[in-house]
Amino acid sequence: MAAACESSSSGTFRDDDSYVTRGLDMTTPYISCSCNRVPHCADWASNNGLVCFGACNAVAIYDPRIGRVVNTLHRHRDRVSTVHWIRPRDGTPETELLSCSVDGTVIIWSKDFRSFRDSSTLDVGCAVTFADSLRLLTDDTNTLLYPRLLICVGTGNELKVCSREDNTNVEVVQTMVFGRKFSLHCRLTCLPDTKHLLMAVALEDSSVVLCTANEVELNFVTVQSLSGHQDWVKCMDFCHDDDDGSIFLATGSEDITIRLWKISKAIATSSNDELVQKREIFTIDDIEYSVTLETLLYGHESWVYGVHWRPIKREKSDDCRSMRRLLSSSFDKSMIIWKLDDTTGIWTEEVRVGEVGGNSLGFYGCKFGPDGLRMLGYDYQGSFHIWKYSQEIAKWLPQSAPSGHFSEVVDLCWEPKGRFLLTASTDKTTRIHAPWKDDLEEHWHEIARPQVHGHDMSCLVMLAPYIYASGAEEKVVRVFTATSAFRDRLRLLADVEDFKFIAARGAAVSSLGLTNKATFDGEVIECENAENSTANYCEYETLTEEKLTQNTLWPELQKLYGHGYEIFCMAARHDGCLLATACKSTNLEHAAIILWSTTTWSQVQRLVSHQLTVTQMEFSPNDKYLLSVSRDRKWSLFKNHDGGYALLATSSKNDSPHSRIIWCCAWTRDSNYFATGSRDGKVGIWSVRTEEDNINVVRETTLDTQNRSVTAVCFAPSFVAQGSYVLAVGYEIGHIDIYTLTVHPKVVKLAKLVIYDTSEAHHLTVKRLKFQPSNEQSSNILRLASCSSDHIVKIRDIDIDRGY
Repeated sequence: MAAACESSSSGTFRDDDSYVTRGLDMTTPYISCSCNRVPHCADWASNNGLVCFGACNAVAIYDPRIGRVVNTLHRHRDRVSTVHWIRPRDGTPETELLSCSVDGTVIIWSKDFRSFRDSSTLDVGCAVTFADSLRLLTDDTNTLLYPRLLICVGTGNELKVCSREDNTNVEVVQTMVFGRKFSLHCRLTCLPDTKHLLMAVALEDSSVVLCTANEVELNFVTVQSLSGHQDWVKCMDFCHDDDDGSIFLATGSEDITIRLWKISKAIATSSNDELVQKREIFTIDDIEYSVTLETLLYGHESWVYGVHWRPIKREKSDDCRSMRRLLSSSFDKSMIIWKLDDTTGIWTEEVRVGEVGGNSLGFYGCKFGPDGLRMLGYDYQGSFHIWKYSQEIAKWLPQSAPSGHFSEVVDLCWEPKGRFLLTASTDKTTRIHAPWKDDLEEHWHEIARPQVHGHDMSCLVMLAPYIYASGAEEKVVRVFTATSAFRDRLRLLADVEDFKFIAARGAAVSSLGLTNKATFDGEVIECENAENSTANYCEYETLTEEKLTQNTLWPELQKLYGHGYEIFCMAARHDGCLLATACKSTNLEHAAIILWSTTTWSQVQRLVSHQLTVTQMEFSPNDKYLLSVSRDRKWSLFKNHDGGYALLATSSKNDSPHSRIIWCCAWTRDSNYFATGSRDGKVGIWSVRTEEDNINVVRETTLDTQNRSVTAVCFAPSFVAQGSYVLAVGYEIGHIDIYTLTVHPKVVKLAKLVIYDTSEAHHLTVKRLKFQPSNEQSSNILRLASCSSDHIVKIRDIDIDRGY
């Protein structure tokens, strides 16, 4: 049987304005992401109820009322370092938020119908480490589209004071330098019954300086310095006491203590009174203010990285003093609510939440919810933890929270029937995401974390509904099988009759090991999480971060040895009988593809064709062919022959449109066409034709994306019309384009349906695209999953009917 490669005369399609973008109905039912691992990178609005947080280079908006991330906002070029809501001083809902990045940009996002848009941008020229903002009062605040705003931006050795007037322009009005001392954090507030502003700045000598300025002139001057902390102050928060007009300042430090300072109008005292507490005095407009240390709070055992005063919404008869609470978070993995005892007048610990033991690190920040009955913390791995106060049992109970990978997401795959999505990341974990359905809508959540590894993950693939294989930065391929606990939980969400041969109840990892060992009912083993490994988590509720980490591991079924370098990619036959794997390589020997039998877990065959690392492989839907693409700028097609696979065709420099690394490949549903995408921005469309017992591979057309590096391609699993296919293309810049590929007898046409930009899709390299398997031939709703180097996993629903 001969094989040949030919070029079609249909030409090259250029991705330019000649395409007509049609209006499709698109929704995003699921966005999975985590918070950046820096302080002050998440905030909970006091009035609109939304949570904003930095997710890689973007800002994510989470709505606790519906339990999902609803938006990702991207304009920054580098990691977001701080995010917070801009709170109106009249208590109305927040409509703006501020985000800063280490790329030196400061962006104000303003609400625009259902989303937010960047209304103001300022580039300060160097990395921004912290920022704070305050609305400024004017006589016509309610009539201004963009009210006056004060912004203080920290860049290390400088503190820049910026102002936005009645337009979108933001300008630097003052640059403050505190000698050779770096500034670590700042907070802004207003002095009651005056037109003066108060700013607290934490310096690297462990002191906190107070600065004041007139609200009109905005020229801050240092009026006082507060000392007492023995290490860096990393967090501060102001609170106003409406009863006596005083201000409380809470400062948390790496010396594991929290200090509460009271700022109030000075009262004359006798100079010889030994019981009078030491106080610092500063004067504004002939009015003396005193600063006294209210109390010193000990309770944490590690660095304090977050403090937040509880929002107080009271009636006139309420006592503000008795309602005041302070929330603090620390790297000791705990959060504490402090309250003032009415009887003794001493601040005491009211409740402590968090984790005891384990191998995770502590909290970077904490926030009270708008009603003060919920609290949020985010930890070193970017995971959110939410507790809600139950008035029925008078306890704080853990609640569902957004979750996601905290590093690059490198691969994903759907379970064969599309019941759940499996993702892998360089954060050394694999995660399972599934939908919960009720009468009204569908809610996606992370339901399991089957693998917590010691190496960065690189690839994975499903072999059966309850078995998957994964590769990491090691030479071993690991195979995992589901637990009965996972099956019982999935039973609440979907049919699991095909989950067979499952014996283990759970899994556990030894303290210094990499292998997930199976645990059974009644069995006790000496493992790090053995106590909880067999826990029953079948209740119909979202798993918290602690349960996901401890109770959802899958046991390791098999290890496969054979590669000489780190595993890079893999693929599985649709019948689950064969697994193909490839590793990093710089020569012909190690670039070989190994085929494994999933029955005996032994090597079946080595396929030699490529000279360099194979970047992606995919079996055709009919399992007749295996397609591979490589860094050597070639693709190879292997055909099933006598129980094995033989090389059928390979591209050459003469007929290939690719002049750079080929990153990706994909098959159409009928196995008649495949696509290849490369770094040079070309997508090649190839047909596999059988003519008189000869199989020829013909290049039908080429899509030129104008030098946008193509990193992921995928065909939809169903036809949108006879002879038409839907092709999704992902790019290195984060965009995703959806095309229709229409095949006519003499010509192949491509038409663009829609473009997802960096806010709608991703803002870094798209690593993988996969359409959800569909058994409904007439369904026109296509569900597309994508993952990226921006740490985010997204699922989109596309209504193809709207495009015709």
